[in-house]
Amino acid sequence: MNKENFENVSRETLRQILIKNLEKYGVCVTEELAEKCFLFWEKLVFWNKTHNLTTVTGFHEAALLHFVDSLFPASEKNVFFDGAKVLDLGTGGGFPGIPLALYFPKADFKLLDKSRKKISFINLTAAELGIANAEGINKNFFEITEPYDVVVSRAVRIDDEIFTHCRKIIKKGGRLVVFYSSQQEPFQDPALEYTKTYDFEKGDRVVAFYKF
Repeated sequence: MNKENFENVSRETLRQILIKNLEKYGVCVTEELAEKCFLFWEKLVFWNKTHNLTTVTGFHEAALLHFVDSLFPASEKNVFFDGAKVLDLGTGGGFPGIPLALYFPKADFKLLDKSRKKISFINLTAAELGIANAEGINKNFFEITEPYDVVVSRAVRIDDEIFTHCRKIIKKGGRLVVFYSSQQEPFQDPALEYTKTYDFEKGDRVVAFYKF
């Protein structure tokens, strides 16, 4: 199988994996979404050879852990409303920020990470793929002072200090969205509005939604 045919098969395979795991939660998987996710994955694999962006590069595993998992909160469309200003805390190689930015093109996503090389990769790739609503920021979280409608945390453990800073920068009525495993207890605070459990091939993913 030549490279072009392999890529076509992989594109459709990714789309089917996304559909199987996401559409039961009301997350619509379009051909354009699957295409952009695939192109981003290709860039990630290429740059990972020199930039150490992720340890998950196998196609099927990446489809689940990078893209399906990142898109679970897209089921809550009222959270990522048109015009929402969203901060992805500790984005790493661009997750969940890039998949969510692709799903919600009318929301503005800032992807925060302390690693300059990861942010450089995100900004270069977002520009190349035309993801105009996603921008990487190379800062420490506690340097962030501008207000956001939503803060999303997939990889950063939420403790008292981080939660307190989230409260400072999240607008009134805004939300903090935190990913947990099924074995983890969500950070306890009266702002915890609800949790939602999603199941996929890698097990269960719990996402907690806090409202300020």
